[in-house]
Amino acid sequence: MTTWFTHFKKLLGSPPEVDEPDEEIPVIYEDLEIEDGPFTTAEFKKVKTSLKLGKSAGPDGIPPEVFKCCDFDDIGLGFCNEALMRNDKPELWSFMNIIPVPIWQSLTTTEVLVLPVSSPRCITE
Repeated sequence: MTTWFTHFKKLLGSPPEVDEPDEEIPVIYEDLEIEDGPFTTAEFKKVKTSLKLGKSAGPDGIPPEVFKCCDFDDIGLGFCNEALMRNDKPELWSFMNIIPVPIWQSLTTTEVLVLPVSSPRCITE
């Protein structure tokens, strides 16, 4: 655990020193054109095409093959938009852990490459 703490402390550094906490932060970009409305059919299909077959099911227990091969885009899109717009998501979505899984370590330095993996809390406890 100490190794992880040291790694992230080096990576993130120390907290910033602030002279005036009420100082106005200048706006860098005025208009970023970020959509914050419902998901579109095009966005849903783009995500669906990026799914890789043969991967394990998500926390909902549904394998990617179901989303990729079954034609229920309208139902899936409706469910996602309902969760987004009403902020009414399945409770399980709130109980996810990000686990840093080491996938590479240098033999000459303390450098470690980690892959963040999302996992339901009930599995990681």
